[in-house]
Amino acid sequence: MKKYFTVLFSIFLSLIVILMASFGGSDLKNSGGAPPGYTNSPGDGLNCSHCMGGTPVAVTGWITSNIPVTGYVPGATYTISVTATGSGNKGFEVSPQDISGTLIGTLTAGTGNKLVGGGKYVTHSSAQSGNPATWNFQWTAPASGAGSVTFYGSFAVGKPNTKTTTMTVSQSTVGIAAKEKPVMQISPNPGRGFTTICFLLDSPQSIRIELFNVKGERIRVLLDEPFSAGEYKRTFTLDQVPGIYFIRLNTGETGCLSKLILTD
Repeated sequence: MKKYFTVLFSIFLSLIVILMASFGGSDLKNSGGAPPGYTNSPGDGLNCSHCMGGTPVAVTGWITSNIPVTGYVPGATYTISVTATGSGNKGFEVSPQDISGTLIGTLTAGTGNKLVGGGKYVTHSSAQSGNPATWNFQWTAPASGAGSVTFYGSFAVGKPNTKTTTMTVSQSTVGIAAKEKPVMQISPNPGRGFTTICFLLDSPQSIRIELFNVKGERIRVLLDEPFSAGEYKRTFTLDQVPGIYFIRLNTGETGCLSKLILTD
């Protein structure tokens, strides 16, 4: 009888070991990859703490790349590295986005990671317990005119430790004429009820001006039409509640972003 129970107990322990192995990264809720939309970007608004609990802590240097200090070259492909440190199993999700939450460029997954959300996000395909834990993937830069791009990242480092971080890269200005860059001024700022936007173009371009809130949500398209070279002034009535907003001017070649404060 004693031998019988010893055998049963051994089988029971073996089953426990097998079950634990099958749930690698068991201290992560999503050990096989995070769901789309958890990068802590203004457009996503969620991070790993929404699944793991705890309070997210901002860190620096957890997203790096081989993009030159002079900036990315439109259409070129670069290696992006994400590195997490600390105890426990680790996972991540990263996405390069503009302020409205639109994917900028193209992601290609590497070893140990995968794309989710239709290619908008890259996340771990299996949790890593090493310290540090590192994943590499590829990013192909967008066409000329996208301007600065921010990579938003959220990391789970054991439960319930969540880290958030960003990396911002600029488009290379080497070989780009200054005349391609539009100049925009907003007044009054702070102001209320209306805003006047002045912009200077050195060449004919199609201009699109949009208004965003602090969450990166587009509220209005203020202007979308072609212009000849010259200086222009346009006034727009704004009935939004007081607060901080952003106005983005885009052309077919480049763009710029300015903060607007609306008062009572």
